[in-house]
Amino acid sequence: MRVLAALLGLLSTSATALSIHLPSGQVPLEADSFDFKDVCPLAPKVSPPADGLHPSSKFVEDDAIKLKQAERLSKAVQIPSTSTEAVTDPYDDYFAPFLDLHRVLGELFPLTHAYARVEKVNRLGLIFTLNGTNDAVKPLLLTAHQDVVPIDDASDWTYPPFSGHFDGQWLWGRGASDCKNVLIGLLSAVEDLLQQGWEPTRTVVLAFGFDEESHGWGGAGEIAKVLEKRYGRDSFELVLDEGGMGLRTLGDVVYALPGVGEKGSIDLHLALSIDGGHSSVPPPHTGIGIIAEIIYHLERDDLFVPRLDEKHPSRKTLECQARHSPEHVEPWLASALESDDYVGLAEAVAASRGDVIRFTYQTSQAVDLIKGGVKINALPEKVNATVNYRVALHESPDFVKARAVKIIKPIVEKYNLSFSAFGSGDDSSSNHLSLTTPGIPLVPAPISPTDVRKDAVWARFSGVARSVFESVPSLAGKKVVVSGDVMTGNTDTRFYWNLTRNIYRWSPTRAGGSANIHTVDERLDIAVHLEGLALYYDLIRSFDKWES
Repeated sequence: MRVLAALLGLLSTSATALSIHLPSGQVPLEADSFDFKDVCPLAPKVSPPADGLHPSSKFVEDDAIKLKQAERLSKAVQIPSTSTEAVTDPYDDYFAPFLDLHRVLGELFPLTHAYARVEKVNRLGLIFTLNGTNDAVKPLLLTAHQDVVPIDDASDWTYPPFSGHFDGQWLWGRGASDCKNVLIGLLSAVEDLLQQGWEPTRTVVLAFGFDEESHGWGGAGEIAKVLEKRYGRDSFELVLDEGGMGLRTLGDVVYALPGVGEKGSIDLHLALSIDGGHSSVPPPHTGIGIIAEIIYHLERDDLFVPRLDEKHPSRKTLECQARHSPEHVEPWLASALESDDYVGLAEAVAASRGDVIRFTYQTSQAVDLIKGGVKINALPEKVNATVNYRVALHESPDFVKARAVKIIKPIVEKYNLSFSAFGSGDDSSSNHLSLTTPGIPLVPAPISPTDVRKDAVWARFSGVARSVFESVPSLAGKKVVVSGDVMTGNTDTRFYWNLTRNIYRWSPTRAGGSANIHTVDERLDIAVHLEGLALYYDLIRSFDKWES
């Protein structure tokens, strides 16, 4: 009832109508009277070093660079380097396009290939090491993945999915925005620096896996082992990978939202074996009916709840918005952030902002695969279904498993089936349901520190981002606020947790600058690619001689 009251109160139009539970002695506050003194301080902007190199603004102002980058990205997109869970052997002919991609990268970035130590890990993973002159400072690890998701029907696309078509603004094709743009951007930044005679003080490592879209075990999973053996634990200053929520504008303020955490994940597989027979004499519920009943209850019973406690990075983003864009957020938000009813707050924000935001705070559940039956007049004997979960920060894969057993067990008993869950239980009957995890569950990622007053690496990273994006023409006159957030999906950084506590997942893309990731007509505005290139360029320069 407290959560319900909170939700109703928070969705009212006035903060004074707020009925969310507040700490003892505290009263709701209007947004304009909230004390923001210690809320969301901004990192000082980091000016580019006086290193004699051209400014990063050249990337977004020079038409020749625009055409060159469009050509580079187009050539990468033209290589159909897809990955799938069905093929995992890197020596399989399926992966032949990756060798073509390696050849193209060598042609596009000759200086990087000549200067760096280039290694192949597990045949297709790539490590580029640009050794610095100062071994006392930790290296940077900048990453992306080479693979893209497969396509379904090429005829659905406006332009062929592997044509890399450039229309003067948009670069079309699979991987244009996930994430060959990052791959090409990182290599382009290094190539440009080397063309100017740059010699690194701080070691820079580029790492590119080849199976991120199918869990990453063969690519980043193996690369991480090499890097940890070579450098040790906590050996990198930071890791920057794709991801995050890009750049979002509220009025005159731009929110840069790198992912500083990720939800966990787990898949649950249901496998039912049951007596068959002729469909003319069916039981009240066939095997498909039983699985359907289980799915029905999984989607309706004991539902997951969102939570926004003090440790959740998204809460800090809300605090930043309440401070820096009070006229563009819910009028009750500032007062709600004073509450200790973390579930009520999360429910209210989710109700206001939609499911994309809700699942930042809440475990998601999606039944993605189901199979059963072989003929219309034969009762199904084998029925399978797989459910995907992305686990919220306040829960765990074990919590998801326990919930599933709690919901499924009464249904199994109802139909007199034997039941085994996660390797234990009764499997004595031919009428049997097994519940397994087909992959290795992933707990939610460690949260990277984001206090600009205490965490020097985050403060410098944020300062570089502010400097770059407050200077690009598309965002001229706007203030940039950098705040960490949480990713609902998973990236290759899942394998790099041991290497640093400073892990940032961020494709720095303005809202509206990319479209249709993982679906038909994926494309990227070349302007946002150039802005990302400017960030990578200044990030390498600004960390090069800096010592935390």
